[in-house]
Amino acid sequence: MMRNSARNVGERKKTPPPAETRAEIYYYKKQIDAHTQMVIVLQDGEEIEGTIEWYDKEALKINRKDAPNIMLLRHNIKYMYKAEEREKLKSAKTEAQETKAEAKEAKETKETKKNSKKAE
Repeated sequence: MMRNSARNVGERKKTPPPAETRAEIYYYKKQIDAHTQMVIVLQDGEEIEGTIEWYDKEALKINRKDAPNIMLLRHNIKYMYKAEEREKLKSAKTEAQETKAEAKEAKETKETKKNSKKAE
């Protein structure tokens, strides 16, 4: 009887990856401990800003500065990000819009010069 035959080695089943990596748990814990201001975007597009006080499988409790604290059911959350990233996104968007406007203006100036030369 051969124990290490090719047939026996091929029959070994690989263990499936874990159902949960705990990355989400680590992320929530890190944000709770640091009292990080978060923006939570709900499925309907509404944005809630505050710090995460606690979480469980079904919900997050958010502490807000200028509004009552709120408990959000997790299935209503589309995504979330740090509030400080919103400022970075806004400034990047503004820069992109300014660059686009400058390019449009340069193109219009170039076309105007080109048209004035044709008129002569």
